[in-house]
Amino acid sequence: MKGTKGIVSVLLIVTLALSWLSGLGGGLKERNTYYHYLSIAQDSMDKKLYEQAIENYKKFLTYKSDPKVYQNIMDAYELLYEEEQTAYVRNCYIEDMAAAASMFPKHVEYWKKQIDLYMDEMDNSKAYAVAKAAMNHHVKDEELEQIYEELLYSVKTDYKLYTDYKTCLNGYISVFDGNQWKVINNKGSDISSNYQLIGLINDEGKGIYVNDIDTRLLDENEVTRARFNTVIEDAGYYSETSDCVPVKINQKWRYLKSDGTFLSGEYEQAGSFYNHVAAVKDGTLWYLINDEGKRISSQDFEDMKLDLYGCHMQGGIILAKENGKYHIYDANLKQISDFACEDIDICISDGLIAYKQGDLWGYIDSEGEIIVEPRFAYAKSFSNGMAAVGNAEGMWGFINREYKQVIDYIYQDAYYYTSDETCIVSTQEGSYQIQKYVFE
Repeated sequence: MKGTKGIVSVLLIVTLALSWLSGLGGGLKERNTYYHYLSIAQDSMDKKLYEQAIENYKKFLTYKSDPKVYQNIMDAYELLYEEEQTAYVRNCYIEDMAAAASMFPKHVEYWKKQIDLYMDEMDNSKAYAVAKAAMNHHVKDEELEQIYEELLYSVKTDYKLYTDYKTCLNGYISVFDGNQWKVINNKGSDISSNYQLIGLINDEGKGIYVNDIDTRLLDENEVTRARFNTVIEDAGYYSETSDCVPVKINQKWRYLKSDGTFLSGEYEQAGSFYNHVAAVKDGTLWYLINDEGKRISSQDFEDMKLDLYGCHMQGGIILAKENGKYHIYDANLKQISDFACEDIDICISDGLIAYKQGDLWGYIDSEGEIIVEPRFAYAKSFSNGMAAVGNAEGMWGFINREYKQVIDYIYQDAYYYTSDETCIVSTQEGSYQIQKYVFE
């Protein structure tokens, strides 16, 4: 019995040894096979048989994924594409580089080559998609990041031209094409009929419209909410709570109520009501009134900045000029800080305000703290992550929240970005267009 057990043990050991040697032999055979493909590929390169070389490099990759081999594939494609710049070769090259980037996402050259090839094909949309994918993989490369930023901030302008416009950045833009007014949205699509005049549209979609019959207060569906036998030249923002809208009549501004009556007083300029208070310019000075038309502030100002709504209150602050300088005030007209400047823009959604000191413009926050020292010839405040800046020649471009210029000085004028990532710009004197990003 003991002898039998010994024989069985020996046979088992021999079987295992033969199995191991067989596996080793198979592994060596497989290893020799895929290195054989590498040898053929390298030989094909020497003979300028680039497609054959690529074919065999890819066969090698079925056994072993190696970034060095993908680099060899790139070298072969470069020589092939130099000889044959065809769509077929380019598409094959892109496909293999996409595979390489998928396998080794941190290798920047695979991403950049795809982008280069798509740009070669004039397909910026696909180039942007690749660049965005690389950023999503947190690929770090200064040149790639620059390419991505250039594509990200690529812009185009709508073909429709307007000679005048009014907007609060609230999704309604009143535009004039030289003959008639209408309301469009931030994307440039029509949302109203044509009229002789349209004022500023409020957040509820209401505004003053003038047709060939009379003046009306219409809602967003163009349903008449009030009618007036009053000829007006312009109109501001209708306040629902105060039931007042500033209107221009015979070169003076007055406040019209929905029942057709007016508040007492005529002004050179009139702001919209906020919490029952509005700023007005009477003669050469500014002060505050309530929605009964009575003056409520004892202070006079040389200027008060009105925001896009025509409002003096902007993010909880008031920007006004006193003793030749602009300062920041709270709702009670008390100066918030010692900050003073020679000129200032309005405060919008982002809270970064353009200000002028000397001949240049920079940026402050709502507390008057300097965020960017003056360095721009012209500047407007930030809105939805972007701000228009101008050069010494009077041309306008845009910076982002890193204060880096991302759109060159290509416009004659520029407004503020909406939440829909559009902006009104001027590409030729006397006309305005909707600017949009090429890639959303």
